[in-house]
Amino acid sequence: MGDDPGLNRVRPVTFPTVPDQASKEDRLKPRLLVGFLGIPALLLTIWLGGMVYALLITGVVILGLWEYFRLLRRGGLVPRPIISYLAALAFLAACAGRVGLFGQSLSLEALGLLFFTIVFLLIIVLQTGEVLFPSGTAWTNLSVNVLGVLWIAGFGASFILVRSADFSAFGGTVDAAFRLTASLYVSVWICDSLAYFLGKRFGKKKILPLVSPKKTVVGTVSGLIGALLTMFLLGAAGFLPTDIFSLAHLLVLGVIVGGAGQMGDFVESRLKRDFEVKDTGALLPGHGGVLDRFDSLLFVMPLTYLYLVLVVLP
Repeated sequence: MGDDPGLNRVRPVTFPTVPDQASKEDRLKPRLLVGFLGIPALLLTIWLGGMVYALLITGVVILGLWEYFRLLRRGGLVPRPIISYLAALAFLAACAGRVGLFGQSLSLEALGLLFFTIVFLLIIVLQTGEVLFPSGTAWTNLSVNVLGVLWIAGFGASFILVRSADFSAFGGTVDAAFRLTASLYVSVWICDSLAYFLGKRFGKKKILPLVSPKKTVVGTVSGLIGALLTMFLLGAAGFLPTDIFSLAHLLVLGVIVGGAGQMGDFVESRLKRDFEVKDTGALLPGHGGVLDRFDSLLFVMPLTYLYLVLVVLP
């Protein structure tokens, strides 16, 4: 049997880029403005938590999937957005149910069963769609659709789980879940900033030139050290309760942010190189798209939740 000829049809397409004549100042101004307005608004939403934060994450996930499907279409693939969006909403609803946003909280076992059911139904429906409505790249389309939903929606739903983690067994009056979530965001921002600025200033040797040609060993190591120091300083300052987050826990969280977080960035960089684009979108001026801003956190949040469930929480 011969290969499916459709598998050879995928062609990367270049997105329009900002003209080289644009000054650095012109590119920096919208970036600073988005950060100046967006960071306080995001931290406020994290502080409010509950359904407000869940709705924010729902928007991030849906927009992230939209950007992802946009890349697939421009590369000649055929995404199935309707079933994918429905599966994404199901993942988010399951996590919201786990933390009691709809009333009684679901057990961890029930959450796992729901996740398995969503993935099972997603694969069945996508396979059925490729049989009834052949696209010419059936198995490639099935793979990229499932991967996108799992990566963006499955991992993204964990943002809700971390923000609403139950630390009541430790006592105390502080909102430890808010403080942990805010610390993860801040640590990721500092990691990214140090990796960029120190890597650009002092970096010579490229760390993964075929994936992200501008990232250096110095930048990557600087980001990891910055993430570790941020977690330690937040613990030392009392922002992260030390009766919950010991020095060992802070070390692990720093490694999750500085290690896994940067790997999430590399994964998205690999995706963009495959399609020869600089950013996944232009929703956030000076910053790119939603996936460009949340790529690191898409690895950090699920790993943090696993660590909480397996190690930290009683």
